[in-house]
Amino acid sequence: MSVNDSVNRIVIGSGVIFAGTFIGLLFDITIKGVLTSYLSPADFGTYTLALTVISITGAIATLGLNEGVPRYIAYFRGRNEEYKIHELIISAAAMGLIAAVLAMLVSPALFERLVGEGFDIQGKILSVVKIMIFALPFTILLNVAVAIYRGFDRTNVNMYFYNIIRPLSLLVFASTAVFFGVSFHGIVLVDLLSMIFTFGVMSVYFMKRPPFKLKLKLKFSEPTKQLIRYSFPLLITATLLNLMTWTDTIMLGYFKSAEVVGVYSAVYPLVGFLSMIIGSMGFVYIPVISKLWGENRTELIGPIYQITTKWCFLFTFPIFVLMFVYPEFLLTRIYGAEYASGATVLRVLSLGFITNSYFGFNYHTIMASGDSDFLMKCSMASAGMNVLLNFILIPQYGMIGAAIASSVSFASIEVFMTLKTWKKQNMHPFTSTYRRLTLIDIFMVVSMFAAGKALLLTGTNLEYAAFIIVYFVIIRYANVLDDAEMNMMRKISKSIRYNIDIRILQALKALAS
Repeated sequence: MSVNDSVNRIVIGSGVIFAGTFIGLLFDITIKGVLTSYLSPADFGTYTLALTVISITGAIATLGLNEGVPRYIAYFRGRNEEYKIHELIISAAAMGLIAAVLAMLVSPALFERLVGEGFDIQGKILSVVKIMIFALPFTILLNVAVAIYRGFDRTNVNMYFYNIIRPLSLLVFASTAVFFGVSFHGIVLVDLLSMIFTFGVMSVYFMKRPPFKLKLKLKFSEPTKQLIRYSFPLLITATLLNLMTWTDTIMLGYFKSAEVVGVYSAVYPLVGFLSMIIGSMGFVYIPVISKLWGENRTELIGPIYQITTKWCFLFTFPIFVLMFVYPEFLLTRIYGAEYASGATVLRVLSLGFITNSYFGFNYHTIMASGDSDFLMKCSMASAGMNVLLNFILIPQYGMIGAAIASSVSFASIEVFMTLKTWKKQNMHPFTSTYRRLTLIDIFMVVSMFAAGKALLLTGTNLEYAAFIIVYFVIIRYANVLDDAEMNMMRKISKSIRYNIDIRILQALKALAS
């Protein structure tokens, strides 16, 4: 497989993932809109804090298998060692289920002992945790199933279940509950029912369309040991990376009111749009690069890393401008005027999270190479920095301090990983054309921000549409993309349109069946 073929495969495959991610984020915002219109800020903050506890528990119980499984399936396929895959899958499912059950039994008591006498004296958060904890086994097995399909290049399965079925069912269940005026704990219960429903649909799908023929034979040998050695550092990494997100919520809940947590929790998901493109491409990037590593064709990885990073940032930048230049406009349109107080928070968070796309596929390249130990060490340093900054900044600056802590911590981890990729693999994304793109983007955002402060920008849809047109015209004539890349983009755009049409039809047929 050549560089062009690999890039085509990554971009075309990520087109469907991108569409699904976009749909999922829209669902997430819509669900939060439904809940914030029905629940008080205090109840919404309590619900968010409880979900944070469940998310921490779930990330630990996943054991890093959601990344380790697809990496090793693709790696073994590249080495033509498919006979090891069966053991890998059975072992992953067994370990995930055991970890989920143990976490379900331990988590509520541990939470009550650690923080029950702190910011949850009345036990409101614990009451929600005791309901949501039953979702863990279903969540973990769903994660493992999606990871298995991902390792076999069937990345569209993630879109079906995590971007469509799960949020759509939650939206329907939550809207129905709001319509009938159920209690706060009734809202929590429909969240649990939505996850059980999603798992049920996945079970039927897995039985009807398995990735390959399974044999129920439990065996633990070298492939299982490799998976454990690789996945355990990823468990620590994922837990710490998520903890950097959850630390804001937990420490805001400790130092400030639930209303502050509610506003911050409503604003924070918006920066997820900045990771939407790289997340979509990375979902396909890791299996592709892992397979190249298995085939020992590492000379192709550097050019793929450079091209995909530049494209990723090029298309993410307009989203960053919307959040950085027009935060009040965006928050008022989505949540209402009472959430406009989070404008500075959104601006600060967007500065930190745009580094994810700017530095590109460093994390994914390191993961595909098998160096999960470094990712663990890197995340430990960044998470420690995040906790320290939150402790210093939140008491005085509230949710703005939390945003600064997250932005600095996430930006630092991107720098660490980029330096590691450059030092170990001699790869970096900063080609001459990428540096040119960087200068253009800096000039544009500084100019627009200054114009906004001078009240020359009003924040209208037409104004933003004009920026999009001007931006891509400049990109076209500034030689940011060479002729080969332009030809690749034209071919890929045709393939994406074709594949999206085909995948949508397949999704409709699969859901109907």
